[in-house]
Amino acid sequence: MKTSIDIGWLRINSSPLKMELQKTVQEWIEMYTSFLLNNTIAEINNIEKFIDEVTSGIKILPESSESKREKELLMQVMTHLRDVKMIKERTLEEVEPMKQTILLLKKHQVKMDEDFLVKLEHGKTQLIEVSEKALGPVKEAILPL
Repeated sequence: MKTSIDIGWLRINSSPLKMELQKTVQEWIEMYTSFLLNNTIAEINNIEKFIDEVTSGIKILPESSESKREKELLMQVMTHLRDVKMIKERTLEEVEPMKQTILLLKKHQVKMDEDFLVKLEHGKTQLIEVSEKALGPVKEAILPL
């Protein structure tokens, strides 16, 4: 589109309109990409927090279910096992869309503080390890209780 057009006796300068339109489009692009980035970062942080919580929750196992303290510890461990069982599959299904989002953001040169692909893969690996440990040896250890 030409920046200046003459229509009869009227001269129309479209450069301010172009600049304003470009500014508005850039603001919306920034808003959308920052939402995608912030949402993906929050999901990765939630995965890491969940892994840390479960890891610390299954470190100490009860030896019996006699005392009140041991029963509370047993209930905490059972809660963590339930959470792992419920969350593991859904979270692993979300990893690939998060990876695609990160790749899309990188393709559009969105600045990122860290390499979130590596962080995501690390979180996925840790989640698999924690779930195998929780649903394997830990579950077997507390089953008689």
